[in-house]
Amino acid sequence: MSAPSEYVPPTSAEMAHRQLQLEPLRLLLAQRRLYTKAKIWVTARWVGMLVIAIGAPVVAFVVPEAAAAMGALAGVWLFIGGTLFTHLQKSRAYPAAAVQEKFDREVFGMAQSIERSSLPSLEEIVLLTGTDVEVMASANKQGLTDGGGWYPIVSGQPSVNTIAICQRANVSYSNRLLRVTATVWIVFIAVWAAALVTLSLVLDLSLGTFLLGIAFPLLPAFLDVSQYVSSLRRAAADRRDLALSIEKRIELDDVAAEDLLAWQETIFGIRRDTPEVPDIIYWLARRGNERAMHIGAAALRE
Repeated sequence: MSAPSEYVPPTSAEMAHRQLQLEPLRLLLAQRRLYTKAKIWVTARWVGMLVIAIGAPVVAFVVPEAAAAMGALAGVWLFIGGTLFTHLQKSRAYPAAAVQEKFDREVFGMAQSIERSSLPSLEEIVLLTGTDVEVMASANKQGLTDGGGWYPIVSGQPSVNTIAICQRANVSYSNRLLRVTATVWIVFIAVWAAALVTLSLVLDLSLGTFLLGIAFPLLPAFLDVSQYVSSLRRAAADRRDLALSIEKRIELDDVAAEDLLAWQETIFGIRRDTPEVPDIIYWLARRGNERAMHIGAAALRE
């Protein structure tokens, strides 16, 4: 294996060609499907909280004496979600990050500096993605081959700049997605809290019923959401900082091969520990985010 100082990036034309080949596309599909499996447990966690958020006020209105039980149920669900479901989610997110890392390194021609124990075997990846024909069909259906491939690569550009632009595009894309997700949750919490307070005033609930039947059962849910939003914001800030650092070096025309390797290691770390974004938000924001990614890349190439 070559030492980091001996890393020589492939040409931009080679990278553009590589990202459209069967095996890199298989990796790109595999990481998506692994992330989707991880999000199942995130979804289960939030569905439970949503049921409690909707059910607790109803129970408080219909059976006031059961209000305390709803608070206890919310606390138990918060504990299960923060332990078991979080463990199951991370156990599937780590392999996804490792597969995404492998995709990047194959496209960028980087040797694997550290063997990732969480990386699925070749057989597991094949079972996850299907036959060669199925891989190409899925890649075309999901638009992974549109516009020349996943990364905004233009042949003829300096190799180090091309990779730096791709790395920046990746973290900038994630930054926008995380910030959108955080905003959606903040708006949801604000609207739901205002609706409950308004409904309580309209129905003239007593303070005790409001606290036991509505406020206390919802506190664990609001706590969980607030922690989730905070983690989204931290993850977005990490990506924003890295994107700005890469952007500055590109503008100064001061990118070295060693920088690319260091940034790639940083990207893996923030991918591995990032909170999951619900698929519905990802797909709704995907087209706009991809358009912004390509526009930003084009601006840096000028």
